[in-house]
Amino acid sequence: MRIKQSAKILVLFGATLVEGKRQLRNRQIGKDNNELTEDIEFWTRMTQAMSLPGRPSNRPTGRPTPRPTPRPVTITSRPTPRPVTITPRPTPRPVTITPRPTPRPVTPAPVDVDTYPPTIIEFFPTPDPITIDTNPPTSIDPFPTPVPTPDASLLCGLTAEERAAAFTALAQSVTPQSILDDPFSSQSLALQWIIEDDVPETPVCPNTDDCKAIERYVMASFYFAAGGGKWDQCNAPARFTPAAIARANEDCDRVVTPFPVNNPRIGADSTDAWLTPSDTCEWGGLACWGTDDDRSGCMDQLDFENDGLAGTLISEMSTLEDLRFFILEQGNTTGSIPTEYGLFDRLLIFDMDFNDLTGEIPAELFDLNQLQQLDLNDNNLEGTLSTQIGQLTTLTFVQLDHNFLSGTIPTEMGELNALRIAFFNNNDFTGVMPAEVCANRNNTNPPGFLGTLVADCNPPNNPEEQLSLECSAVVP
Repeated sequence: MRIKQSAKILVLFGATLVEGKRQLRNRQIGKDNNELTEDIEFWTRMTQAMSLPGRPSNRPTGRPTPRPTPRPVTITSRPTPRPVTITPRPTPRPVTITPRPTPRPVTPAPVDVDTYPPTIIEFFPTPDPITIDTNPPTSIDPFPTPVPTPDASLLCGLTAEERAAAFTALAQSVTPQSILDDPFSSQSLALQWIIEDDVPETPVCPNTDDCKAIERYVMASFYFAAGGGKWDQCNAPARFTPAAIARANEDCDRVVTPFPVNNPRIGADSTDAWLTPSDTCEWGGLACWGTDDDRSGCMDQLDFENDGLAGTLISEMSTLEDLRFFILEQGNTTGSIPTEYGLFDRLLIFDMDFNDLTGEIPAELFDLNQLQQLDLNDNNLEGTLSTQIGQLTTLTFVQLDHNFLSGTIPTEMGELNALRIAFFNNNDFTGVMPAEVCANRNNTNPPGFLGTLVADCNPPNNPEEQLSLECSAVVP
């Protein structure tokens, strides 16, 4: 019965709908298309509503409403877990970039938390910057790699701080404090290197009376003063690592001149780069007294020729009391000769020809009573030749040519009975060659020892003045 009634209702609704459309077409006044559309939609909804209860009547009329309701619920519930599973995955990525702030929100996702530890291990324990940054500060004990000075200090019975203080006091004993206060002075750089970077293979103890500690400081000061780092060879390594030290040693082949000495020596054949951990005597161009001598390990020879040395001479070199050979030929050394070099009591050879030295020849050099060779030709020296040169009774060779020396040749040179070779040419000397000098020639009767005597009669800067050689123009 209900079905039939529903059908009748539908038919009436349909007829009414058709009649409504006809009236709309015939009227064409006062009604617009929007009202027609609203009527059609209204009757369409009514038709759909009347057709839905075509199911068995034993269920309530509100049944169709709950059925569509669960469908959207299931639809919305399914996509909900998808973003849930998606969100934890990308979360670790920003966590990797900023590991410290993100762990808290990531904690609920245990699966992704496991990936954090390896990420942290890969980035944080980076050894390289630690190695680079610890070169200057030696006081940092946790980083012994670049500067293991505590080992050397412990062997000397000193802590790192005590060792630094002892070396500072040692430097102050030979260098004015004003120079040490200058962070760019060669002496300040040498002291800094010893305290912060020097790792000698054999401990050098500043609290002992031997010569090793003071000489290591002095030779390091010489290195920085002589333009070390720009030499042709034997430069210090750029970094004090085993690989850099090995490369620096390979670039050094400078050995000292093999003079016929009677004592064994240390380092005469060694070619280690300067400022390396080896003994100072092993650095290229240096040699020390041998172990069977009471001067064991003390500096004996400094020997460079045409190796690109420059800079100036430092007075601290005079502390090398046992030095016998001071040879720096054909370089670019400037400045004057320190008066303190008159303290080299054992010096046999002082050879600095073909440099750019200026000033006068210090009279203190003539106090070196064991000096055999004075070689200062081809510099820019000026002033007069001191009469004290007559004190060098062991002098066999003097070469002072090609300078700007003036005045006369001292008659005291006639007292140099051991002199065999003398060059005075190309200077501004005037006067007459002393007869006392001429009497020492080997062509006299009785013959002397002076085999070569060279001087010019027309000084280059004063052609009107002459240095007359009455005995001979040039003695062969």
